[in-house]
Amino acid sequence: MAEIIDVDHLYASLAARDRAFAGQAYVAVRSTGIFCTMGCPSRTPLKKNCRFFETVEDCVAAGFRACKRCRPEQ
Repeated sequence: MAEIIDVDHLYASLAARDRAFAGQAYVAVRSTGIFCTMGCPSRTPLKKNCRFFETVEDCVAAGFRACKRCRPEQ
């Protein structure tokens, strides 16, 4: 499982809804158990609740389910 470590840079991208990391990184939210694409229009989670992964498979393996709004598994 590959969790991405550069959290500060990725969180800034997530907060800006920057799609530069589309397909390269996914955010999983500990408090909800959901993972999303970096450009998801849903409310930005708190930084302390975020984990970043390289693939959809890594998110699922860590126990997160796909967001129904941005559908990262498609």
